[in-house]
Amino acid sequence: MKSFFRLCLLAMLNVVASTSLWAQSPTNKADSVHHKLLAEMITVPAPNFTLKDLDGNVVSLKDLKGKVIVLDFWSTWCVPCKKSFPAMQLAVNAYKNDPSVKFLFIHTWETSKTALDDVKNYIVKSGFNFQVLMDLKDGAGRNAAVEDYGVSAIPAKFIIDKAGNIVFKLTGFTGTDAAALEEISERITLAKNHK
Repeated sequence: MKSFFRLCLLAMLNVVASTSLWAQSPTNKADSVHHKLLAEMITVPAPNFTLKDLDGNVVSLKDLKGKVIVLDFWSTWCVPCKKSFPAMQLAVNAYKNDPSVKFLFIHTWETSKTALDDVKNYIVKSGFNFQVLMDLKDGAGRNAAVEDYGVSAIPAKFIIDKAGNIVFKLTGFTGTDAAALEEISERITLAKNHK
């Protein structure tokens, strides 16, 4: 009987300890993400660009100084780019009322002769609410913005702080939309507070 009582007591203590650890894990996970991202921060001046959006409006990075900018280099043929878009739409929605944060989706490395129409159709058909800029080949055959940022693979995302410095750069997309939203939000928070 005593051993049964001890076994029940140990089981109950184990449940209490597990519940206590489980209750603490979201905070520890958030702290872990925060510290991981702090270690990834850089400070590199962001190259300026001047590109047109899908409606022909000119957008220049220098005109956005004072805001945190999220750049997302992508193309319509890039499967991982398109896989990241639901998470990026969640991020755009989360910050839609924050005038200090701006998302720019820079379409680049397009091989189609009808890139502008292709991109417009894709964005409308998919229901994304993105400001897309077109990094089309110039007269010398180069996609200036993607080359100036040293991108070697897409999707490539850059977080630029209010002073115009790249503080994060990342390539590719894996994981869940929720995890991606959490990471992008933490990166934005760190960029907002970067001095």
